Amino acid sequence: MMEQREKNDHTQLPEELQRFVGTGGLTDRSGHSSAKVYETRAGFFIKCDELGELAREHRMTDLFFRLGLGPEPVRYLSADRDYLVTRRAPGRDLTKALDDPVCVCRLLADALKALHTQPTEGAAIPVSSRYERYMASADGPFSGGCYDPSVYMDPYRLSSREEAWEVMQRGRHLLRCDTLIHGDACLPNVIEENGAFRSFIDVGMGGLGDRHIDLYWAIWSLHYNFGTDAYADAFLGFYGRESVREETFRVVAAFEAFG
Repeated sequence: MMEQREKNDHTQLPEELQRFVGTGGLTDRSGHSSAKVYETRAGFFIKCDELGELAREHRMTDLFFRLGLGPEPVRYLSADRDYLVTRRAPGRDLTKALDDPVCVCRLLADALKALHTQPTEGAAIPVSSRYERYMASADGPFSGGCYDPSVYMDPYRLSSREEAWEVMQRGRHLLRCDTLIHGDACLPNVIEENGAFRSFIDVGMGGLGDRHIDLYWAIWSLHYNFGTDAYADAFLGFYGRESVREETFRVVAAFEAFG
């Protein structure tokens, strides 16, 4: 759950961004990343991060907006830090609809189908930063980097670092870089309005990758938010099982553990 704190002092923002604040100050909506995110009463979000860190996110936010899949980016400023201003997306994120799990599964599936069926041939879409990280992990040494088994979930759990490495190396050919993905397809990043998918937010890891990366994190997020894996089947049913290769989920899990 994002922190929500009133922050009336907005003088730390560059002068040219003050017009987006309006009256009433800022509300801190920052999550767990190093970036700071502020909501203004004038209807904007202002994201701040280290210099150069939001350039990719600005590009992907613009792409999602042009595809009708995300809110409008209205200003990107790279000065002392990086600043990205976007309009507030109408609606609410899916963590606000947990009283109806089946509806959440349907909306999440609708959102990812709309994204994954976007044409990519000939389009100037960068490779997803998450997919890039996967390939860097696979090409690195077994002992290098971190190993985090907390990303596992049943039935895609791996027993050890050694097994994960073997699954990653043996199954890397199953991952395709041919689909526009979100890169962090969790419930807080999907917005619905009046019972229909409206938009994605926080698309900085988006780009070309394998659809199973999004599907894995969608299932993980359902489990995390509902405390059970009982809704994975419903979600995959709404998405379309004919488009899913179940064996690829264990490969994604292995890559994530080394991510």
